[in-house]
Amino acid sequence: MKAPLFLAAAAAGLLALSPNPARSENSLAPSCIYETHDEFFGTGDFDGDGRMDLVIVDKASGKYRLGYQLQPGAFTWVDCRPSGLKSVTGFSIGKVLAKNLDGFAFASPTGTELSLADASDPIASKNPVMIQFTDALGPSAIAAVHTTDPAKSPLADLYVGSTLNSPDPNLATLLRNDGAQFPKIAEEVLPGAAMRLNSIKLKAPYTRMVSFIVSGEKADDVRIEGLLDGKPSVVASLSGFTSGTDYAFASPGDVGFTDFLFYKPGTTKLFYSELAEVPPDAYSFGLRQPFDLGQPIQRVVTIAAGSDKSFIVFGQGETAGLFQFHRGKSSQLIQALSATNSLFTCALGVPNGFIAFTAAAGSNYSSKYQIYLESSGKYVPGAFGTLPTLADNDNVTIPEIYSRSVAANSAQSEKEMKPYTNTIPGTQVTYSMVPIPSGEFVMGSPKNEAGRKDDESPQHKVKISPFWMGQYEVTWNEYELFMFPDEERRTRLTMVTTDATGDKLADAVTHPSRPYVEMSFGMGKDNFPAISMTQHGANKYCQWLSAKTGHFYRLPTEAEWEYAARAGTTTTYFFGDDKKQLGDYAWFEDNSDFKYQKIGKKKPNPWGLYDIYGNVVEWVLDQYDPNFYKECATKPVIEDPLRKATKPYPHSVRGGSWDDPPEACRSAARRGSDKAWKATDPQLPKSIWYLTDAQWVGFRIVRPLKVPPPEQMQKYWNSGVEKD
Repeated sequence: MKAPLFLAAAAAGLLALSPNPARSENSLAPSCIYETHDEFFGTGDFDGDGRMDLVIVDKASGKYRLGYQLQPGAFTWVDCRPSGLKSVTGFSIGKVLAKNLDGFAFASPTGTELSLADASDPIASKNPVMIQFTDALGPSAIAAVHTTDPAKSPLADLYVGSTLNSPDPNLATLLRNDGAQFPKIAEEVLPGAAMRLNSIKLKAPYTRMVSFIVSGEKADDVRIEGLLDGKPSVVASLSGFTSGTDYAFASPGDVGFTDFLFYKPGTTKLFYSELAEVPPDAYSFGLRQPFDLGQPIQRVVTIAAGSDKSFIVFGQGETAGLFQFHRGKSSQLIQALSATNSLFTCALGVPNGFIAFTAAAGSNYSSKYQIYLESSGKYVPGAFGTLPTLADNDNVTIPEIYSRSVAANSAQSEKEMKPYTNTIPGTQVTYSMVPIPSGEFVMGSPKNEAGRKDDESPQHKVKISPFWMGQYEVTWNEYELFMFPDEERRTRLTMVTTDATGDKLADAVTHPSRPYVEMSFGMGKDNFPAISMTQHGANKYCQWLSAKTGHFYRLPTEAEWEYAARAGTTTTYFFGDDKKQLGDYAWFEDNSDFKYQKIGKKKPNPWGLYDIYGNVVEWVLDQYDPNFYKECATKPVIEDPLRKATKPYPHSVRGGSWDDPPEACRSAARRGSDKAWKATDPQLPKSIWYLTDAQWVGFRIVRPLKVPPPEQMQKYWNSGVEKD
């Protein structure tokens, strides 16, 4: 089946493994969750095809990247997907949404929700399931674990560690996964914060337990709890570790024993401890056998279920080694590895080998992979490549925005289109829209028009569909809500009228980085037009506003802009051909006092649009192409033309600005963006959000009567190819 354009597509090549990798039931069990400062790593069967898949979670954004084993022996990476939470500190893999599929559970101490994610479809991303968590505060750790026989309760329950409670700050809460309400079935006080949670299986086919670090003020303890029938009980513990201890399973599996490797990142020693059953219902850790590896250990990863081989990252990730631990009696370095122009972050076991992940020095997330395949007792390099980026790909938010826009589109015909003023939900900021009727017009300028340029010809007939257009240019009052999401969230908390669904969608839209200078350049903000954003920034504001309000907004096309500016006229300006009258309708170089002015202070055009000429030049969707009109003129009438943007420069702007002469403010006047508009930006690469040297560029929005399909929305909102 062909993937829709707006959904996740394959983002990296195949990871070639053995043609027929050996498989076992144990290899499909969810792995130990490996955690770095910035990421979680794990494996499971996410699409239900009986083959191991891979996942990497970015803690800061909450996005996760998936590598599906769609064919035996090969992984395909797909675009990142949202978890519904940010600042994630807890992650687990288990059957949380379906009895035959491994899904994901996320926790973040910054909110009052948990998130469950279904990754069963390699093509389409599904919306995360958000669970209100009100039984405790600060949910920072989570484990998906079966507490009863799966035949009776097929979904994994949720063991949640929280850290912001009173009078006992550290609690563990067990939630029954009934697929709907998630009621609390048990709670216990912990002596410290629960960290590094993992679900482990030790004996009976249905009995799983949870292992974790209890982080105290002065020392760490290791604890294993049984959760049979929803009653937490400590079945094994080991104390006396220094703060910051981590662990990995030395021989994880579903049967027999599970041995542990304990270490503190930054030290050279690793401790091996066997876990033995003490009938009938307890376990005991054996002696901690020390091994000094001679280098600061950063991370330990067991590369296969039931294996005694571990991948160990040293230092800052410059080197790694593959070690074999012989049940705590001795260790053997099998193979030393070095990262080239990058740093090792983590690794995961895959059939017939392992995959190592690396990041560029100074980066916060893994960006590349390298497969190693076992051959005659050694591991030889196999496929390598680049992982999908964490860039916003809109694969969940846009379909939701589309559904909301269709539901909210009360005007079904042009006759029903009326002017309206909306308040941005959760704020007191308003914006006004006026209807622009459908019709035909002649685009471009005649050869005898004063001040015309060659790119305005030949004139050609254009048919335009109906739409609403912003009565005014977008102001700082509106745009800064998008620029500064933290401030916008604080604002919405003080207001009565908001929209929780819209807020969540809007929060998921990629927001600008904070500017390093004051972007109004001292010209004023309250009711002044927003300026100096890139076309990408203007596009993303339209997406954000659409998410907030439930109406679909975008930039106008060049044709729509000129049609609206002319307002049914054919003269140089909508008021005629005499440029001496321009001062009644526009702020331009003769009357602007060398800066932009508050919106709406001049006379509007016949369709009620203010400042359509002057004040700030306005972004439109089109790539600027001086020859585009020649293509359009080959047809008797062209309908809703758009020159799609395919390169960083130039993009079209229309209308002239406070810094322009009257000729630049004509209805037909065209202009393209230029690299010089970012000339003094000191950043490398230069910002995709701001123009340091174009203090006269702004925009206004349109809303077409007909809501476009999601894949078209995605094209509109991502038309600005801003990377230089």
